[in-house]
Amino acid sequence: MLEGVMENIDRGLAKAHTLMIGVGCTLLIGLMAGVNTDLLLRSAFRRPIEGMSEMTEIIMLYITFLGTAWVYREDGHVVVDLLVYEIYSKAKTALLVINNAIVGIVALVLVYFGSLTTLDHFQRGVRNVSVLETPMALILFIIPLGSLVLLLEVAVKIWRVLRTSQTSAPAK
Repeated sequence: MLEGVMENIDRGLAKAHTLMIGVGCTLLIGLMAGVNTDLLLRSAFRRPIEGMSEMTEIIMLYITFLGTAWVYREDGHVVVDLLVYEIYSKAKTALLVINNAIVGIVALVLVYFGSLTTLDHFQRGVRNVSVLETPMALILFIIPLGSLVLLLEVAVKIWRVLRTSQTSAPAK
């Protein structure tokens, strides 16, 4: 039963990653176009786009949390795995589980406190003190969302590590 649930989560995550990376890439293209347009308007006409600096900050935050879980899935993050390759398979499995669990704990903390903070800012109607006065809940929302996807990705990775170690374990 757990096998089927984890496979369904894995398939769902693959679809979520496709959507999130698509949104992230679109934001990146928009960011590049906006910054270049702002620079052109600033230098040629001395009329920059109001709020472009704020939009840049928000978009960079969104791109980070939209792509984090996908990068983690693809093992695209920076790792020091020299030690892991030199250790026997049982210890290697334990180290991989511990490593993933640590990432999971960080993701869980971000989901929990990010959700509380986002909800608090939404309920109180807090706005960013800036030209655009963007609602803070809209800015912060991506942190628990991206962290939740990362947390699910961690669970799938731990499941894969444990499943692989069970299938490759020698028969007694």
